[in-house]
Amino acid sequence: MIIPDGTGFYKRKHGRGEFVRFEKTKKIETTVYRIAIDERGGGPARVWVDAWVPEHHRGGFIPGDLAWIEEGVCRAHAYVDDNRNTLAAFLASGDLEWDVREIA
Repeated sequence: MIIPDGTGFYKRKHGRGEFVRFEKTKKIETTVYRIAIDERGGGPARVWVDAWVPEHHRGGFIPGDLAWIEEGVCRAHAYVDDNRNTLAAFLASGDLEWDVREIA
């Protein structure tokens, strides 16, 4: 799963232009409670996951971020290419959403 990891800046045009702000991200492995297909893409390149984020990874989130859906649980994307073995059963089922709280 990919979560925010703060904000970065760089200068355009080989260091001579204006500063551009971008959001840094990082990949983590964690417990997932819900998996759903991302409807916007042409194919299942990524899926939405509701996952528990450990305390030491929460520093990059902006206070009041709407990605937090309950205490310690965040909604984010997980890329299929990075999680092909883990998501194989979900993708083969053809379902749009799985709630895996009982399994987790």
